[in-house]
Amino acid sequence: MGGALPGRGDGTRRLDLRYSQRPAASHHRPYFPFVEKHAFRGGSGDGLTLLDIGCANGAFLDYLASRRPTARCSGLDALPELVAYARRQVPAASFSVGDITDGASLPTGKFSVVTMLTLHSHFDSLDPWLENLLGLIADGGRAVLFGPFNPQPVDVLVRLRAAEGEPSEWTCGWNVHSRHSFAARLRATGRRFAFHDYVPPDDRHARAESGSGDVSDPLATRPAVLDGRPVLMNGSGLTLPFALLEIFP
Repeated sequence: MGGALPGRGDGTRRLDLRYSQRPAASHHRPYFPFVEKHAFRGGSGDGLTLLDIGCANGAFLDYLASRRPTARCSGLDALPELVAYARRQVPAASFSVGDITDGASLPTGKFSVVTMLTLHSHFDSLDPWLENLLGLIADGGRAVLFGPFNPQPVDVLVRLRAAEGEPSEWTCGWNVHSRHSFAARLRATGRRFAFHDYVPPDDRHARAESGSGDVSDPLATRPAVLDGRPVLMNGSGLTLPFALLEIFP
């Protein structure tokens, strides 16, 4: 296949409208506690402001609502339908429509913690969304990105489609940008950072990372075992090396 990859690699996927059919309270992911630990760093959340970019149905903010009730949480998503659904699902948080690749659409304020969960793999490039994300961090604040990061110095771009029945459109996502590429970009900005490995729980609760419980969905990410170690995969056969990137002032 020559030329540009099919499908859009700018983060926006109509496929994600499926989250408007999943109640936030029943869509908590097995990795939420791992992200919460790094986002709050042992603090209670008093006075902390948190923005979740690519919030979808608001599941992570629903998870935080009962655990960090004193934190002021906001969600941002590029799909207006998901924002409207999240507002109904999680009244304790505030939500707005915005595209992290478009600086003019983003909130004008800054936040103690900015989270982006499994979204950075939707983008074919680190430009311009990474710079826009850094601009949302308050003085002394941090960003927390969770998703696949290649520990090898190799960047991988991916397109998937369901081939059964009538072939679907090519779908972006599941890109595996390398830790090396993120590190080089962050060093150039003078930011400190750290990667934290994530080992998915190997139990029935984590059977489908999609939270839908439908392991028949070939695009759902799910636990598997490789060389005796729990990993994450999907129906493509790709092994997805999930980790958390913490970005400091």
